[in-house]
Order: sequence, then C-alpha cells, then structure tokens
Amino acid sequence: MRSSWTAAVFLAFILFLHLPAAAGAKELSPQEEAGLYSLADLGPVDLAPKKVTVELYVAPETELAACRRMMPLVWNRVRAFYDRMGVTLVHQEGGPQPGPLAPGARLRVEMLTHKQWLARSYQAFDVAPPFRLRFLQVCRDKCAFAHLPLSVIHVSFKNFQDAESASKSGDGQANRDWLANLLIHEVGHLLGLYHAHEFVNDAVPEYLPDGKTPNFMSHQIAFKTELGWVDFQKRLVHSYLGRGKVYQQYARVDFDPLRYLELIKKHNGYREPKSGKTDGIRKKSGKQGSPKTFDDDDNGEEDDLAKGSSQINDVR
Repeated sequence: MRSSWTAAVFLAFILFLHLPAAAGAKELSPQEEAGLYSLADLGPVDLAPKKVTVELYVAPETELAACRRMMPLVWNRVRAFYDRMGVTLVHQEGGPQPGPLAPGARLRVEMLTHKQWLARSYQAFDVAPPFRLRFLQVCRDKCAFAHLPLSVIHVSFKNFQDAESASKSGDGQANRDWLANLLIHEVGHLLGLYHAHEFVNDAVPEYLPDGKTPNFMSHQIAFKTELGWVDFQKRLVHSYLGRGKVYQQYARVDFDPLRYLELIKKHNGYREPKSGKTDGIRKKSGKQGSPKTFDDDDNGEEDDLAKGSSQINDVR
C-alpha cells in the first residue's frame, strides 16, 4: 500500500483551509474541559427508548434498481438491530432534497449513483476542483461516508456492488446482510460512536466477549449475520440522543468528530495503535484476515482524509 504521508500532507492543508471554530462557545478552563470530556463518568444516562427519524432516499436512476429491491429487507434488519438497543428508527421516505435535519434527531441516508456520491462527497468535504483527483485516490475503494455535522450518510451503491462482486459470495441473503451491516455501522456514527479499533485501551472491543460476534463499529462486518455492542456503547448512544454528556461534548466542538476524538483521547488517556489500524485490531480482538467492509475506513487512508476536512464523521 502506498504510504499515506502524501495524503496526510495534502489533507492537512485542506483542514487548515476549512477548519471551523466553535461559534460563540465560552472558553473552558483546563479543569472544565477535562471534566466534560472524561468518559469515566457519563453522569445520569436515560436508557428509556428513544426515537430518531431517518429519511431514506434511493436515487431514481435505473442503475439503482437492485438497490430499491433490496432496501425493504435491508432496512428492516437495520431497524431491528437498533430496536434491540432501545433506539427506534422512524423511517420516512426522502425526496431529492432533504428535509430539516438535526444531529441525533433527524437523519438522512442517501443511496446514490457513483457520480452523485462523488458530487455529494466533494460538497460535504468542501473539496475544491484542484484537489479532487487526490481525493479520488484517497477514497478509491470506499462506498460510504457518514457526515455527523450534516446528519447525512452518502452511499455509492456501485462501489458496494463492486465490493460484493469481488467477494464472489453469490449469496443474495449474505449480500443483503452486508449492506444492512454497512448501514448499521454508518448510522452508529450519526449516533455519536467512533470505530472499535480507534484506541487500544478504551472500553470498545473489536469483538464481543464471546470472541465471535463482531462489534458493529468494527470493520469485521462483511457478510456477518450477527453484530453486537458492549454496554459502554449503548450508554454513549443514549447519552447522545438524550442530550446528555456525550451530546454536550459533540456540541462543544460543533459536531466535529475529529476534534471530539482528540479531546477524549487527551482526557481519558486513550492510546492509538502504534503500527496502524491493523495492528490495533489484532491486539484488541486476536483476529485477523477478515474481509474488508468497504465502508468508510477499511485501509487506514481515511485517517488522512479526516485530517483534510472537519466535515467528515466516519473517518477515524
């Protein structure tokens, strides 16, 4: 794999150009910041069932005909997963233009042609034309981005189909499971969660204690029939949706997930994998060689993309 150094420099420059500041926020003292971003104590977390409206838009182009056929069963699986967590995803058919969206309240999933996906991604990441070729190289094998500040998930169905074909599964149910798992994972980012392999010493493992069930925020989700979570993740989600401490953490940084990760790393003593994501995954899970998920960050280059835009959620 080509070194990510060039991508890091390029995208760090993009970040310098587009990094937003938290508007009108009162500056916190070091002690206040440490208290806010500590995850050791989330404070009271209301675990009562919560509802989140999700606009689901499938572009009308003929190349998405297979997607339209798959989506009813796929979305049923996504909803069933979150029902188990106490989160009801209220489905609403989306039109070409989104309705009023809001973090943790009203989200949108867009199933797009590849051309549409690229156009949406350029806009979401604010990638100027001179930098688009490099952007294409960085995300050449991705098929989904979740943008937390925008409350939107963009999916290239063509890229998913390409990944599906490359797997040579030939099993329609397995392929639907994979697409459902991808959406489950991306929705997780819009509910305030980060990747399971992000840190080597946090409370989010790559696999559940049974050693077999992948964490839904891992990248070990291709063709899996069962995904799970740990209680810590459930509490993070409910704290976010209930406007508790996690929501306040994100609001403080204008829902910039990169800044959020920097702060929780700093104030919780979390450590990133020393030799890249793969080593981190193996250290936490003891497993390796799982199929790529082809979602937002399956080869590590998305870290570089993350450094290039504060408009991205699903990038670290």
